[in-house]
Amino acid sequence: MWHYTDLLLHDMGEDLADHRPEARATGTDWRTPPLCGNGLTQQVNNHGYFLHDGRARSLLEANLWHGGEAQPMRDCVISPPKSDRDALIRFLRSL
Repeated sequence: MWHYTDLLLHDMGEDLADHRPEARATGTDWRTPPLCGNGLTQQVNNHGYFLHDGRARSLLEANLWHGGEAQPMRDCVISPPKSDRDALIRFLRSL
């Protein structure tokens, strides 16, 4: 099974910051979680919320919260046509 993660710390920007440093992580750093299992979130957790604090109500919204060094990837997700974004979300739900 592919986990689709690098398990590294990344600066995710101010919008996701909790300003609580821990070990090597600053208050804006987050470890990339595995993306496998995203499609089972509703079934396993009985909710469809994403991100560390559940503030995102969809996978696309979770992507839109990303800033910092993740902003270029966020922009790559929102710039293509809606049909391409929909295909990406279908893929993420299939993991």
